[in-house]
Amino acid sequence: MNSKKIRFLVEENRVGMANEILSALASKNINIITMEIHPPYISIKIECEDINFNQLQNWIKGEIKEILDVTEIDMMDSEKLAMKLQTIINSMTDGVIAVDKLGNIEYFNSKSASLFNITHLERDININSIIPKEIYDPNIDIDDKNSIEVCTKIRNKKLNLILNIKHIKNHLGIKLGALLIFKEMGEVRKLIQTISGPSMVDFDDIIGESDSIKNTISLAKLVSKTESNVLILGESGTGKELFARAIHKNSTRSNGPFVAVNCSAVPETLLESEFFGYEKNAFTGASKTGKQGLFELATGGSIFLDEIGDLPIHLQGKILRAIQEKHIRRVSGEKEIPIDVRIISATHRDLQDMVQQGTFREDLYYRLNVVPVQILPLRKRKEDIPVLTEYFIQVLSESMGKKNIQITDEALDKLLNHHWQGNVRELQNIIERAIIFAKDKIEINHIMINNEGSNITEKNVDESKADSNFPVNLPRIIENIEYKYIRNASKEFNSSREIAKALGISHTTVINKLKNYNLL
Repeated sequence: MNSKKIRFLVEENRVGMANEILSALASKNINIITMEIHPPYISIKIECEDINFNQLQNWIKGEIKEILDVTEIDMMDSEKLAMKLQTIINSMTDGVIAVDKLGNIEYFNSKSASLFNITHLERDININSIIPKEIYDPNIDIDDKNSIEVCTKIRNKKLNLILNIKHIKNHLGIKLGALLIFKEMGEVRKLIQTISGPSMVDFDDIIGESDSIKNTISLAKLVSKTESNVLILGESGTGKELFARAIHKNSTRSNGPFVAVNCSAVPETLLESEFFGYEKNAFTGASKTGKQGLFELATGGSIFLDEIGDLPIHLQGKILRAIQEKHIRRVSGEKEIPIDVRIISATHRDLQDMVQQGTFREDLYYRLNVVPVQILPLRKRKEDIPVLTEYFIQVLSESMGKKNIQITDEALDKLLNHHWQGNVRELQNIIERAIIFAKDKIEINHIMINNEGSNITEKNVDESKADSNFPVNLPRIIENIEYKYIRNASKEFNSSREIAKALGISHTTVINKLKNYNLL
């Protein structure tokens, strides 16, 4: 039988108009498949053995005077809407499955078909053939759930997913079914990195003209193309994390996450759960849904273990096991979770000496130190000081709204003659401080090194003022005294915990102060 879709334009939406059209068509033995009414239009899908549209058009306009026009259409409005929704849902990167109140699958998008290897022929299968009942049981009336971690296997394909469950109810609150939305764990990791992770830097962003820094960049470029673990060696403030990010950016894992962790900044009691995650209710205060560890988050990408020398010896063994077996186990967990990460580590410590002393595992040292990348301290590459100074002046002065700041030769000489125990980070800190007090030129008295900052007065800002000692910028004076003690303690002690003990403040306060003064 032939079918057509016809739209009637009617003069007025009077009572009985749709019924008259249906009756007229039925009198001609025309079968009505479906009808949609959107005044002033009435659309009908009809079916009969022989339909001559022109004859039908002229006849029905003669029968019902209020019909102004009759046109043949390709699709009903509901079909257009369904097609649009289908296109939208199939374009989603998340898997979407709709089930009825018994858990039978009524609809799934193309992403779900790919994830779970199902076809339209299997539409009537139950959702519990895909995910276990302990995750979603259609017979239990529960509230909506968000961010449920699901590990399942479909036809020998292991899936790690995040699931959101939205229940479908009618206006009376009666459950009609549910909408299950799946996101692949790898996509979640990428999203986390995009939102929270600092942007990647490239080797072109590393400033320096000395032969040593150029040679270090060349070595790092070479190793970035491999899968080998890298150990970056250098004093605090030399830019080890910049090199780590550039290595990741130029690796085959550049599309994966880059997860950075400062091993000295995480409280020792939390290190294991941060690295490897934990199962739900693993300890007091733990999340009820559990938590992924940093190694899981880094899967498919790189994990940067900064200050690896500060790792407690008991945790070194677990890191070694993760590297060797490429599996981790969460705190209070029983199952092995596969990981695929490249490890880039860094330290200012002499790990070989620590191995000799028994404070760092020799087997872990050789696992990490496949390719060592050594960054020389700034005092051994002083030809980089002028170009770094120019770069910091340009960037920092613009951020402070002080454009076209210059530096005098005398001020630059003072920078060149400094020992730079804090390296590039110390240089940046001193330039920033100098720009605060400079007008259009950084003079030698603006370059405040060591404890010179404790003598800052308003005279440094405006030399035209009287020679009186007052007024003074007391908060600035206190800040510089604090900076001096924090900096000196960071040079003398090897960990933030030792610094905290020496200064009589908390470990957390030390970490915050070190970050604030760019001393980490």
